[in-house]
Amino acid sequence: MQFQELLSDVAHTLHGDGSVAVAGIAYDSRRVEPGFVFVAIKGVHTDGHGYIPTALAQGAVAIVYDDPAQPPPAEVPSALVENAKVALSALAAAWYGYPAHALDVVGITGTKGKTTTTFLTAAVLEASGSAVGFMSTVDFKIAGQQWANKTRQSTPEALEVQAMLRDMVDAGCRYAVVESTSHALSPRWNRLGDCAFDAAVITNITHEHLDYHGSFEQYRNDKAELFRLLAASPATKTIHGHAEQPRKVAIVNADDPNAHFFLSAAGAGVEHLTYAVNAPADVRATNIIATSRGLQFTVETPVGAYDLQLQLVGQFYVYNVLAALSVGLARGVDLAAAIKRLEVISGINGRMDQVLQGQPFSVLIDYAHNPDSFEQVMGMMRPLTTGRMIAVFGSAGERDREKRALQGAIAARWCDYIILTDEDPRGEDRMTILEAIAMGVEEGGKRDACQLIPDRRAAIRAALQMAQAGDIVLLLGKGHEGSIIYADGDIAWDERAVACAELAALGYSATP
Repeated sequence: MQFQELLSDVAHTLHGDGSVAVAGIAYDSRRVEPGFVFVAIKGVHTDGHGYIPTALAQGAVAIVYDDPAQPPPAEVPSALVENAKVALSALAAAWYGYPAHALDVVGITGTKGKTTTTFLTAAVLEASGSAVGFMSTVDFKIAGQQWANKTRQSTPEALEVQAMLRDMVDAGCRYAVVESTSHALSPRWNRLGDCAFDAAVITNITHEHLDYHGSFEQYRNDKAELFRLLAASPATKTIHGHAEQPRKVAIVNADDPNAHFFLSAAGAGVEHLTYAVNAPADVRATNIIATSRGLQFTVETPVGAYDLQLQLVGQFYVYNVLAALSVGLARGVDLAAAIKRLEVISGINGRMDQVLQGQPFSVLIDYAHNPDSFEQVMGMMRPLTTGRMIAVFGSAGERDREKRALQGAIAARWCDYIILTDEDPRGEDRMTILEAIAMGVEEGGKRDACQLIPDRRAAIRAALQMAQAGDIVLLLGKGHEGSIIYADGDIAWDERAVACAELAALGYSATP
């Protein structure tokens, strides 16, 4: 591809030879190879313009940049754009041949439940017999291959997003399900600007990430970009070699007070589909029964009512399942087949994930790591507890210090016993973090029922050793993450594997 072809969808001022042949794109100078275009992006901590000489030394043949005060050498072909970070999405889409134009693309956004809903939506779509790919905080999947997302980014950068969409097309996928964060949707970042979405789903929206967005109104507006992008998607796509016109659908949680805002953002020509537990909706759950071992309810839809008996623990899963089935409904999937597929799912990695080894008490792993998620998880599980509720958690180092005592106080209100342990101490003293949480526990009157055990494996062992029949043990804060970060580096971590090993050491190894 020629440099000027790569720039076809980007407003730019071209300097030099636009016909130079391009062999790839990189925004990290360390990944530049001979023949690459280097995109100089201004990040939070570094300015890519300062790495232009490095990129050229490694073989870059052209530069895209946005700071006229830091131009590349005059003899190097270059393009000055308004914002290189925003332009990266269009450059990547062009380089990979606009892969989203050959896929039916579903975007999932919201404050909570994005990852779970992405996973469940993919399962529902797979019930149609089609190959599906997805991108989520926890895992990536392309057709039959699934692997852990180790980037610690819920939504990768635009270059990686477009590369993965291309891989999905090449693997024969019909559908792509993309977890869509507010950061990635924000026009200031634009990681998802060229994903050609055909269906948009909102799970819910509460106050979060205001440090980046500045206000709840801006956060909500950035989330709504997913629905605005429906209009930017081509009406006709070529899927599996055939011209098709995927239905453009906006799917919202009618129980969320912001539902109408998102439907309005979708604009004219987009179908609306609603789901809810309490409000009138197209897809609705009734007769909900939640236990510490699973979930039962009836889903009422325009094509009939269906009973579900799920292994998923937690009433919030009802909304995630309704959202996923709404996507299936919009895509003509046999809902009976989709429900059978959902009923065999034992858990979502790190999301109220059950550990079952024949023990007479429940063990649940969840990513909950802030006061709001603690309230949700603990408040939901308390009524399901026939014995004691034991929580194991910590708080991240070099991050929000104010939440530590709040987490402790919330745990003291809901739990019978609390074990405080490492989450990601980073460069902070690990005991200082735990003592800050313990202050909140003490304020809640549970200091005598609290231990500080920094070593996370030892903390989990202690919780499982004290657990009795009918108890619930909550392992919170790490979820799917594959490492614990310390000042001198990361250590590999697998919360489920550790819990399984410690249960086995106690003599529990039978899988029911």
